[in-house]
Amino acid sequence: MNGDVSEEKGERQPTQMTEVVVQKSFVGKSQREFKKLIHQIDGKKQLLQQWQEYRTHHRRRVVDEILPLQREIHSARREVVLFIHDILRPGGRKLPGLRLGKVQQRKLIHVLLNLADGLLDEAPEDQELEGIHDEYAALCREEVKNLELNEDRLILEELFGVDLSDYKGEGDLMHFARQKIHQQQQADEEKRAARRQKKKSARSAKQDSEEQPSLSRKEQEAQAASLSVKEVYRKLASSLHPDREKDPVARVRKTEIMQKVNQAYADNDLLTLLNLQLEIEQIDSDHILTLPEERLRNYIRVLRAQLAELEQEIQGELRAILDTGPYFGALTPERIEQEFDAEVEHLRALVVQIRRDLEEFSDPTILRRWLRELPDHGYFFEEPF
Repeated sequence: MNGDVSEEKGERQPTQMTEVVVQKSFVGKSQREFKKLIHQIDGKKQLLQQWQEYRTHHRRRVVDEILPLQREIHSARREVVLFIHDILRPGGRKLPGLRLGKVQQRKLIHVLLNLADGLLDEAPEDQELEGIHDEYAALCREEVKNLELNEDRLILEELFGVDLSDYKGEGDLMHFARQKIHQQQQADEEKRAARRQKKKSARSAKQDSEEQPSLSRKEQEAQAASLSVKEVYRKLASSLHPDREKDPVARVRKTEIMQKVNQAYADNDLLTLLNLQLEIEQIDSDHILTLPEERLRNYIRVLRAQLAELEQEIQGELRAILDTGPYFGALTPERIEQEFDAEVEHLRALVVQIRRDLEEFSDPTILRRWLRELPDHGYFFEEPF
């Protein structure tokens, strides 16, 4: 592996609550599920931290290794376009003994347009390159872009059933389509809501008294779970309030812990709140064994939600890493590092190959042989370009 992935921070240790539940024998179903969730959350937190630290390392490697090579490849390919343009244009570079027939010229133009299209996708502001492209293309890039946008717009309109005629070509068309779909869905929902409210008002007018609808079971459970977290928070806040501490040293410590309490409460992080209760000895190791069944079930609901949120955060980290490079296979830092190293070596070899080919193409004999072997369609991008 190129570099130590966890060089910036040490490995995260199991939490106090995790160590406590390992030592306890839980017999009830709720107690066993609580223990399982504590283990899972602690593991996911460690995995999340691992990916967060690796993402920093990975991005640094992308900036230091991949991006410079990509810029070098772009520059080398651009030189190829300029070289072809120079030997094609009247009054341009003449290689001794090289006479280009119509077939050879057509092949070179096809290569030039393919390369220029790819380069302009990467750097659309390159006006010199765009001018060269448009000199040889049947349609300029702006015309092609407008035709493609119109085709894409018609496809999306038919697919999603929305009117995209007001799209002005600014920003991503798919993003614009999603916004239009969302606006249409909102408008439809507002109409449905208005109809429901109208029916509800009509029913209420017939009733002798207005009664608030009772909460559903799911809503009641969510409310009870939220109150359980709030109760733990209030107990911690009551014990840790810095203003009630006269000792300056103790006040600083309580302030630091209270900051952790506030953050955990904001994140709905029950496990951290319970760990902080253990840390300040507000609860002991037997606390979970003595919790009422209803309270334990509320804790379990909160922990399930927390576990799901951690899963989403981990997936977010993975997406952030995958967006920066082409990786395949099992997603582990070690595997990604292997893929990354292979990609770096491939890009380095590509730079060398393009430079070598560009130098050799100055030899008319080599260029003629290459043109003879080149298919009529000019798709040869396995190598060198």
